[in-house]
Formats: sequence, C-alpha cells, structure tokens
Amino acid sequence: MTETILIAFSKHEFKELIKGTIQEAMSEQTNSSKGKTFQSHEYLSIDEASSYLQLPKNTLYNYCHNNIIPYHKRGKRNYFLKADLDIWMASNRKKSAREIQEETLTKLKKGGVQ
Repeated sequence: MTETILIAFSKHEFKELIKGTIQEAMSEQTNSSKGKTFQSHEYLSIDEASSYLQLPKNTLYNYCHNNIIPYHKRGKRNYFLKADLDIWMASNRKKSAREIQEETLTKLKKGGVQ
C-alpha cells in the first residue's frame, strides 16, 4: 500500500521548491559532464579511426574511396564521426546460425507450414 503525505505550501514556497530542484539537477548534470567528450560529436582522424576500428589505414582509405564507410572530408583530410562509425559497425553485423534458424522457423510458422 502506498502512503500519501499532504503538505501545505504557499504559492511562493512551491515555486521556490521547484526552482531549487531544477537548479540542483542542472548543477549535477553540469558537474557530471565536465571532462567528458560527447561521442555523438567526437570526430576522429584517420589514425584514430584506424585504431578505434582496428583496421589498417589503407583499408579505411579504400572504404572512403568506395563510399563503404561514412566520413567527412575537410580539405585533403578525412574525418570520421565516432557515432557514425558505431552505427556502421552495428549495421554490418552478421546473424548467428541460431538466429537464422529461429528466423526461418518463424517465417515457416507464419506461412502455415509447421
């Protein structure tokens, strides 16, 4: 059973309570994000991307040339958004034999064959 507690606040006290709570939450968020890099906006050089993906630089250059991997070109240099690389890696995932088998059985059941 949930207990209900009623407390009386004036309109001004209620506004101050809400304001203080919001300021405290924003302060905590600011303090926790200091010194961190936001991955969604973190650009990697070709060397950093090579290390991050554990691929040779020549392979990355080849992927860029053939538009296999998402990248940004600035002058003569290629840059990679870390979030884009994560999505690209996840999109190239191959299904396991078990996943393929389960998917096949599901499709067969939907088709009426058991």
